[in-house]
Amino acid sequence: EFYRLLGREPVLQGTNRRFRGLRLPRDASLFEALVHSVVGQQLSVAAANSIKRRLIDTVGGYLEAEGVEVPRCPSPEEILRLGASGLTAVGLSRAKSASLLELAHAYRAGRLASGRFQRESSDRAIERLTDEKGVGRWTAENALLRGIGRRDLFIAGDLGVRNALDQYGAVPRAAPETAARAWAEGHYPGWGSYVTLYLWRRYVADARAAAHAG
Repeated sequence: EFYRLLGREPVLQGTNRRFRGLRLPRDASLFEALVHSVVGQQLSVAAANSIKRRLIDTVGGYLEAEGVEVPRCPSPEEILRLGASGLTAVGLSRAKSASLLELAHAYRAGRLASGRFQRESSDRAIERLTDEKGVGRWTAENALLRGIGRRDLFIAGDLGVRNALDQYGAVPRAAPETAARAWAEGHYPGWGSYVTLYLWRRYVADARAAAHAG
């Protein structure tokens, strides 16, 4: 159905052939997705990955799979054992450290059970997540996309998404987020997460192609 809709809309038209089979990225749990999203708030991908590596190294967060060492996200218990001082030591701000500690407590209290967020509407799921300390809409949408696999979340507040919409003539960068969401829902009702993913992929691929050509 998503690919059928692509055939009628010019911004993503052709990406079904260019990136065929591209699926939503998934984390092992909603808590893990929240950790990734909180760490990545207002940081470049490189900076966020650097902090994540230090965090993983600090807790010994590695598994062995067929002779290969694979990093894993720290558990809520490991986050709580690190405490505020341990989290800031790996490069997290005080605000992000406080948010991760509160999210670890929320997980232990059962407020982040995945099943609840799968059954609710997107608006209600976002509302409940943004009640947690340090979780804004961008963080909530990213976490629900990656941690739950919801397909109906268009991340209109993402800088890359907004730059892509502007570059391809769909929605001006200066327009409000509501305009970007209206564009996605108007062309791809119920498929916002895939629109986000394919926009990201087209934007990154085009930027790399332009850099290579230059």
